[in-house]
Amino acid sequence: MAAPSSPSPARAGSPRRPLRLLVALVLAALTLAAFAAVTLRLTLEPNVASLLPERGDAAALRRYVRGFGGGDLGVVMVKGDDPDENAAVAAEIARALAARPTVQRAADRIDASRALDPWLAFRHADARVRERLSAALSPEGMRERLAETRAMLLAPGGGAAAEAIAADPLRLAQLVFESADIGSGVRTQADGAFATDDGKVHLVLVQPAGQALRGADARAFVADANAVLDPIRAAHPEITLGLTGGHAIAAATEEMLTRDLAVSGSLSMLLASAVFALLFRRLRALAAVMPPLLLGTVWTAGLATTLPGGLSAIAVAFMSVVVGVGVDTGVHVYAALLEARRDGLDPEAAARAARARTSRAVLVAALTAAAAFGALALSDINALRQLGLLCAAGEVLTAIAILLVTPTLGAWLERGAPPPEAPARWPGGLYRLTRTRGRALAVAALAAAPIAAVALGAAPPLAESVVAIRPAALEPLQVQQAIFDAFGGRRGQWVVLLADGDQERARARADRIAERLASMKADVEAVDALTALAPAPSTQAERFAARDALDLPGRADELERALRDTGFAPERFRAVLDGMRAPPRQEVALSDLERGPAAILLSRYLGADAGEALVAVYVRPREAGSVERIERAIREEDPRAMLTGYSRLEGSLRETLAHDMPRIGLAAGLLVLLALAASLRSARDIALAALVVASEISLVLLLIRVFDIPLHAYDALVIPVLLGITVDEGMFLLHRARDIEAEGGGDAVIRETLRREGPPIAATALTTAAGFAALAFCDFDGLRDLGRVGALGSAVGLAVALLVVPAGLRLWPRPRRRA
Repeated sequence: MAAPSSPSPARAGSPRRPLRLLVALVLAALTLAAFAAVTLRLTLEPNVASLLPERGDAAALRRYVRGFGGGDLGVVMVKGDDPDENAAVAAEIARALAARPTVQRAADRIDASRALDPWLAFRHADARVRERLSAALSPEGMRERLAETRAMLLAPGGGAAAEAIAADPLRLAQLVFESADIGSGVRTQADGAFATDDGKVHLVLVQPAGQALRGADARAFVADANAVLDPIRAAHPEITLGLTGGHAIAAATEEMLTRDLAVSGSLSMLLASAVFALLFRRLRALAAVMPPLLLGTVWTAGLATTLPGGLSAIAVAFMSVVVGVGVDTGVHVYAALLEARRDGLDPEAAARAARARTSRAVLVAALTAAAAFGALALSDINALRQLGLLCAAGEVLTAIAILLVTPTLGAWLERGAPPPEAPARWPGGLYRLTRTRGRALAVAALAAAPIAAVALGAAPPLAESVVAIRPAALEPLQVQQAIFDAFGGRRGQWVVLLADGDQERARARADRIAERLASMKADVEAVDALTALAPAPSTQAERFAARDALDLPGRADELERALRDTGFAPERFRAVLDGMRAPPRQEVALSDLERGPAAILLSRYLGADAGEALVAVYVRPREAGSVERIERAIREEDPRAMLTGYSRLEGSLRETLAHDMPRIGLAAGLLVLLALAASLRSARDIALAALVVASEISLVLLLIRVFDIPLHAYDALVIPVLLGITVDEGMFLLHRARDIEAEGGGDAVIRETLRREGPPIAATALTTAAGFAALAFCDFDGLRDLGRVGALGSAVGLAVALLVVPAGLRLWPRPRRRA
């Protein structure tokens, strides 16, 4: 950028100590306040809801996560080759966990006897089961089922069932529970144990105290669980134990984010410092650049403490980005300081000259990048909004800190004779690439080729975004998958979410949807709903009414005759016959479940959010072609029902990307264009800078496809931000060229521009790339992909700028004159 005239000697000698002291005091106060805030208040948000869009299916999933994630069940997996040992270990874990202060309930089995009055079992009968019950209570149906019952009693070991059959000779309760199309989400063995058929995997269900999305609660539960599991692991080394569930996932996510923040922040500082030292070749410059860079980063982290809910998984990247991009300012400021010292200025005057020469340029560059990052505030995804706002603030804060501090530190470090200028050799090679108009035309055509390729459809396809939300490396998610594999489950489950101010009304709506879905056997593989355990009061009333419509008292005599005809003594079944003549009407209430072993399952179906009761119904479609029919059925049954789930998230994230990308890209592009116009003030220079970023973004898209980098909602939306980050290289080259043209122009413009400005912009671009590259070492998939795209974009932006700007200067040697 154009350098302002050097300050006059009188001004240079004016006293500045009071101002410096005031600035130092202000910086110290800000830093102490930010450091205290980071130490005491910075929290990491393990809630996956921050990674979800706020519209469409994902908005419903956000509600589901908030409403049910807090009280999610914990699950301990016990896996081994000896079924008896597995059962014993599972029982031991359940007893030990139940005694821990962070556990409300723990169970390795529930009462699976289904010993229920057959006439009360009707309250659990959905429409299809009611048809079977009606058939079983016909004269022919009674005799057929009684014949089967007699055969069961006469079979070896059949006597054990005599007591249960005496209470229910038609086995109506068995028909209700075994033939139901709506399940309770629990798979048990005959003894009630949560286990596979071969007994090689047992589960212990745990209801933790507190909220999974409250970090302290999640950590406390996991610590208690590990205190129980660790000694059992040591005592049974042949058995594999694993912990999953909402609390375990939240604690592991927070631990992962803490590590990612520390590793990526430290590594970005190390990599940026190494690149700076190698390219700048002035090691002492690090002592002048890194302290203010740390100041700016701490100030930005202080702002992060004000984020409601804490720092999300994607926003963790802000530290690496701020460090990598923030070094840019230090490169230009320190280079200007050395240049002023070589021009004969004393250290103090050189510091003032460096600050005056670079302040406008670096602030415009920082504001341009900040504007591009700020465009992420338009995203529907809260985590990306956080990332954009923090990076935007960090850009400006680090630039200010470096402008204030680096010249002063540099003046102290450069008190001796200034180092001789040691020009790099590689700019000469770049100069030769565009030495003639023919070569320049070839370079321009090469730069335009990626733009044409993308325009013709060569951009990479979108990847599976769910991977970026639920990290595959997270141990509790691996345990969850192992449980899916063992029990024959699979991903693809949907959630139908009902929200209502009245819980009983929400339960009744859920019951109706569950019955409708259960009737769609061609499209629905399984339905899992609370109605299997505790239907809503209105649902039970309807089912009892359907039972009474069968006229059970009028069929009692027929049952007595059928018992006699099939060889039974009717007097042995007097209680059943009396109940049939006067059918009981006893509704099951939630309070009944809360007192029994099934209480541990309630948190799977009931939640609360924003003052409303939530009820969840889980459904697994059979095939992709079933989707539209299931959606239509839900809309017809209850237009206010919300259909969501991780398996449906892909489409929602694609819609969000299609919605956000044009807005963010347009906003970033307009802001960058305005910054270019305000800074360059030349049609030629603006056109060249625009060509640089257009070619760079297009080439990045092509390389993403070549290197098979997953492109999802979190790294794709960073691509428009590269407009603001990488435009600096072209801007600084064009500003230097304009200064040299003012001194005389000619062929020396390109050679001198590359010689003087090439090394500094190489340092700035590669330190930015280093900051992004540090994210590639994160455990969180979304951060890794974001870092790879950012590093690739920074390196490509440098290469394109070093080729396109010299080619443009060769083809258009002078800016167009104004009218």
